[in-house]
Amino acid sequence: MSNKNSFYKCIVCLAIICCTHYMFAQTNKVKSVNLDPTPQNKNYTYQHNTNPGSQWFPDAGIGMFIHWGISSVNELDLSWPMRAGTQIGWRNPKLSDEEVKKIMDSGNYIAGHECESKNNCITPNEYFALAKDFNPKNCDPEKWVKAAKDAGMTYAVFTAKHHDGFAMWPSAYGNFNTKNYLGGRDFVKEYVNACRKYGLKVGLYFSPPDWYFDGDFQNFMYYGVARDYHNIPALDRDLKPRTAIKTNEEKQAHYNEVAQFIKGQIEELLINYGKIDVLWLDTDGVTVIPKDNPAWDKCISMDRIRQLQPGILITPRLYGVGDYKTYESDKNIPTEMQDGWAEFCTTIATDETWGYTKVPLKSTAHVLNNMIKARVLNTNSLLNFGPDKEGDFSPAMYKSLGEISAWMKVNAKSIVGAKAISGTEKASVPATMNANHRYLFLLSEEKELHKDKKVIFKTNGTVKAVRLSGSRTKLRYAVQQNEMIIYVPAFLRTSLPDVIDVELK
Repeated sequence: MSNKNSFYKCIVCLAIICCTHYMFAQTNKVKSVNLDPTPQNKNYTYQHNTNPGSQWFPDAGIGMFIHWGISSVNELDLSWPMRAGTQIGWRNPKLSDEEVKKIMDSGNYIAGHECESKNNCITPNEYFALAKDFNPKNCDPEKWVKAAKDAGMTYAVFTAKHHDGFAMWPSAYGNFNTKNYLGGRDFVKEYVNACRKYGLKVGLYFSPPDWYFDGDFQNFMYYGVARDYHNIPALDRDLKPRTAIKTNEEKQAHYNEVAQFIKGQIEELLINYGKIDVLWLDTDGVTVIPKDNPAWDKCISMDRIRQLQPGILITPRLYGVGDYKTYESDKNIPTEMQDGWAEFCTTIATDETWGYTKVPLKSTAHVLNNMIKARVLNTNSLLNFGPDKEGDFSPAMYKSLGEISAWMKVNAKSIVGAKAISGTEKASVPATMNANHRYLFLLSEEKELHKDKKVIFKTNGTVKAVRLSGSRTKLRYAVQQNEMIIYVPAFLRTSLPDVIDVELK
């Protein structure tokens, strides 16, 4: 995932789409362009993979996102700290033209950036140099995946390559991967093997934008600044204004290389590691290849991906077409019922960073509340944890996972395999259904914990039992026509979300 606060995902510019719309009964190759840049955009096309191997997704409930890379050496978020101008581009309200001009004239393009107070400002070249110090000898992906399994998670997604371009496997393409560092250690293979050992579906995140490979052609000034303001310089790997101008011939040759590079690395991931269940393609909207440029014909297509992995699920963020919707960060949690497959991804860190930093973590109650809010709208949750430079989660992360695990051991059936209650049933609180059980959620809100709670549930079914999930203590309720009034005394409430289990005959 991407920036410091994930805001860029809501303002990504025009995405260039190299591949084809797919239909299993259709062979025409059609170029598509994403015209709405937000991760939640309504212009994406969704065409669910009908392969039997992909039908697990709508029942998945919860998964683990794992963002990790060379940035962990300096405890930085992935990729975005190397970009200048983010403190301007992400500013709301916007700075005035005069304020931005003052920053540009000073030559300090990270002026006002939070990195100044933390003493971790970094140029692209300095960021790329972290690769030589990245040496997590004792990393054990099985430990991550076991913790995910214990926490009731059914799938995982690992960052095989983020925007910084460092590939976490020994790729035959380029020179910025574990083939050139770490003696060729293959973290992708270790992760995939761990998922198979513990029975989790295997997801791989891959960023087509590659700021290392594209470094001589890349503008390291955040694109939103040049879009919104005037006279903004293009910056090089040292965050200095670029002086060299590439010819059209040089650019075209590079576009061809980019397309072939993307194709080659994605094919490695889809050929060398057995069955891959999710390809989590991402993009920051930077135009690595211009629209309609012939270089796109050299890039991988959706048809080719599905040829290699017939049961794979693909995010829509690069192609403009995919299997499911993606919602990113707490502020973008869905608020409407999803009529198709959907996923809400967010991070355990309070400041929405995706890589390993030392910021505090969100409370378990907050995480579970959001997971429930997503699930009652038929949306999976993908919760991110970032390993440190040794390749391990922090003690606080394991503590959080342990608390999630304890809650899920009691309440998993209300999340995994559960769906929103049907239109004929209604509840005064968030609710899901699984077989003959209806689960009514009392979200964890401090002001509510010390009060008796009255919950109204309307159903045409015949009630067999009503109790708090995981408890043999039955709850008192009254029935008026098809409407139940369930009473939950304050002394039964806990600091985490409580779940009323209504069992129907």
